Amino acid sequence: MRKNTLILGVVATSLALTGLAAPTFAARQKAAPEQRTEQMIKRFDTDGDNRVSLAEFQAGAADAFKAYDTDGDGQVTRSEIEAKRQAFRQARKEIRTAGKKNGEDKTAVMEKIGAIRPPMLPGMRPKAFKQADTDKNGSLSLAEVNEQAAKIFKRRDTNGDGFIDAADFTKKI
Repeated sequence: MRKNTLILGVVATSLALTGLAAPTFAARQKAAPEQRTEQMIKRFDTDGDNRVSLAEFQAGAADAFKAYDTDGDGQVTRSEIEAKRQAFRQARKEIRTAGKKNGEDKTAVMEKIGAIRPPMLPGMRPKAFKQADTDKNGSLSLAEVNEQAAKIFKRRDTNGDGFIDAADFTKKI
């Protein structure tokens, strides 16, 4: 009887703690697909028509390429990507620490972090880097990045109209 009471107490405590933790996990969820779509369109749409063309998408990839090509040799290596990511991690840590010291609210701190975040580059992750590096020389050229960007664009343009817009992210019934 005592063993059953102990087990029941442990289960009840576990359920209570799970209930308390649920709002924390819910707050950490990633942005909804619609929000990510709006953010992506806002980032790449240079002509203001609320849709992204292949040219706009590749122009964004070219800008990202320039940001990662720190030595200006026209090639982006894994070490350049990792150095950029490490610098961002360090800057993010410093901004968070300064924000806590200055009593800034979380929104202001996140806006500062977002402003310095390095742009996404097709081929940033190791597996994607290997796929994008078509000549297998251990670095990415702008042509390889543009080719990878075109593949990503084609995948995201689900309705095949030549633009990425909100219609590409709605669920088909």
